[in-house]
This record gives sequence, C-alpha cells and structure tokens, in this order.
Amino acid sequence: MTRTQQLLSLAIAIYAVNSGMAAELRIEPDKENVVSSRLVGSWQLHSKLNERLTGKADSRHNKVTFRSDPSVAKQVPQKYVDVFIARGMRVYMAGYFNMKGKDLPFLATTIHGNSHIMFWLERNGERFGNSESFNVMLTVAKDSPNDLLFIGGDFNNQPFSAFERVKATKKDQADAKTD
Repeated sequence: MTRTQQLLSLAIAIYAVNSGMAAELRIEPDKENVVSSRLVGSWQLHSKLNERLTGKADSRHNKVTFRSDPSVAKQVPQKYVDVFIARGMRVYMAGYFNMKGKDLPFLATTIHGNSHIMFWLERNGERFGNSESFNVMLTVAKDSPNDLLFIGGDFNNQPFSAFERVKATKKDQADAKTD
C-alpha cells in the first residue's frame, strides 16, 4: 500500500469515528495470495519437520482447522476495525480457526509484509474479548493434499511449527462432492 493510500485510509477512519459512522471491514480476496487461497482445511502436526524447526516433535497444538466464513468480518468490534483501517491492513479472508476444539474467529491479513492470522479468544463473556495473532506461511505442493503450513509466533524471532494437511477420507471426499 502506498503512502497516499495509507493516508487516505487513515483519513477515512478518522472521519468514520468523528462522524459516528461505523466503518466495516471489507474482505478483499486474492487468488494469488498463497495463504488465503489454500488455508482452508484441517492440518496436523508434521512431527519430523516440527522437531527440525523447534527442537520438539510435538507442539501445544497438534491439529488446527481453518474454514472460511465471510460473515466474521462483520462481527469484528469497531475498535479493531478502526485499527485495520488506520493501518491500511487488507483482509484477505475471514472465518473460524479451530484449535483444541474451540472455533475462534479469525482474519487473514499481512503485517510487515508477512502473512498473519489475527484471531480472538473469549474473555469475560465477550467473543472478541482478547485478540491474538501469529505469522503464517504456506508452501504449495504440486498436489494440494501435500501442502505444508507453518505457524509462527507474533514476531519474527519465534520458530514456526510445521503442519501437513489431514488426508481426506473417502467419506470426507463424498461429503465435499454433495456440498
């Protein structure tokens, strides 16, 4: 985003706040965005690669699932919307991220040029009570089932955990054909 575009986004956000007008997050899908175009699905820890990257074969999270749901962008509280707009942060995808059996709302964006997932944990009864995030990278394989997902921390000095797609069963494939 150019400096002019950033300033324009900031001006719009300031106008929206001062006028009482609620700004909305807009999802801007991009088929060339590697992460958002291939993120959907279930991923399991790739123990051997994870050990190479982190020094441990296991992780706090052995399985994660991402599903697209554009309606999540409309649910994000205004205080976060204002930050996204003021910083000119593009939202490539919205949906739910399942970790440890909990569906957590998320947005796929970029920060400092890195693909980034912003997600929320419930706090004090508020679904969007606590914002968290992590860097994410995805390597595209010749065949999508062989893609690899790398999940890091908030900052670039933290090692990434490695995940591989959960192989779809025949039932999963049949269900996908009926959707």
